[in-house]
Amino acid sequence: MIHKRRGLLLQSKQNRPRKALRWAWIYLLYGLGLVAWARWRISVRQGVVVITLHRVLDDVDIAQTYSPHGMVLRRTTFEDLLRHLQKSYDVVPLTGGPFWGGELRPRQRFAITFDDGWKDTSDVAAPLMKHFGVPATVFVCPGLAGLSNPFWPERVAKVWSAARQSPKIRKVLSNVCIKIGIQRFCDPLGTAGADLGMLIDRIKQLTLTELEQVLDDIRELEPECDSLLSSTRMDGTMTWEDAARISQQGIQIGSHTQTHRILTRLPSAQAQKELHDSKASIEKELDHDCTLFAYPNGSWSTDIRDLVIQEGYTQAFSNKTGVWTSTTDPWLIPRVNLWEASVTGPSGRFSPVVFEYATFWRGYWAEFRKRDRVTNIKDRG
Repeated sequence: MIHKRRGLLLQSKQNRPRKALRWAWIYLLYGLGLVAWARWRISVRQGVVVITLHRVLDDVDIAQTYSPHGMVLRRTTFEDLLRHLQKSYDVVPLTGGPFWGGELRPRQRFAITFDDGWKDTSDVAAPLMKHFGVPATVFVCPGLAGLSNPFWPERVAKVWSAARQSPKIRKVLSNVCIKIGIQRFCDPLGTAGADLGMLIDRIKQLTLTELEQVLDDIRELEPECDSLLSSTRMDGTMTWEDAARISQQGIQIGSHTQTHRILTRLPSAQAQKELHDSKASIEKELDHDCTLFAYPNGSWSTDIRDLVIQEGYTQAFSNKTGVWTSTTDPWLIPRVNLWEASVTGPSGRFSPVVFEYATFWRGYWAEFRKRDRVTNIKDRG
């Protein structure tokens, strides 16, 4: 754990100049009124900003988790975020879709989603959302319910951390990196955060056969990693009892496939089975219809979208940044991914300014900028 914290501290120091530039850019846009302008452009279209979250953890658990930084939000930050949403915006449920039309709404609309079905979603995030009266949807993988450390990125991160202490593990990990062609980026004794991110991103791009080969190598190292690192069960998923409990308090449960397989990497029949089995499991265990779906890793294709429709899902959500409007494809609804660094300011606490940049400015830029440019060209013509 000490080695992991040293790596995080090194990464934090190295990222300080970049963070300072980012904050300067955000506050410049905000001060010039451009973030407010982007918010107005979204409101004109009655757009809904759908937020993607993954994990909400206390500080002690953040120090222990092997989840990537881009998946984690501190409990205190999440509480401040909910308080801000409750005070300034309307948070709407997903089922049925928002109401389009009518007069311009005085309050911007948001929707909250959680991917993967982590245990902390039911134990930490759900009680806070209940307290603030905020609806949400949680996309779960039934085949991974109630398991400890079920997702491979956390297992890779654990091996990476152990490799900082063990030359043997470091050599095996280096061979894995050579196998997938990124050996020059694979240095656990270097800048751990950036390199680990590159490794995980590269593994996501592998074919199904290549991925299984890499994960087999990782599995062989796990017993030795466990002997070097303190074990933790906090990197686990919620049980069906957890899912039923939060469902009863009004949180919607949607599908994230049966086992979190990237559908575009699977044969059509296997992809369809992932979609079918997940929906059937949720409906059986929770005794209600499952019509909402989120693509693992945001990966989709025309064929996968068609399979989602065939399996009876009425809405599907990607990881593409954007805004949900009346013209959005119901099976390709964009979302804005949020994590700790994306919503906190120089003080280290939740910042409404940074939050509005992450949602309104980035959402507008991704969704409407090209449309507005085309419209302006046509108007001038």
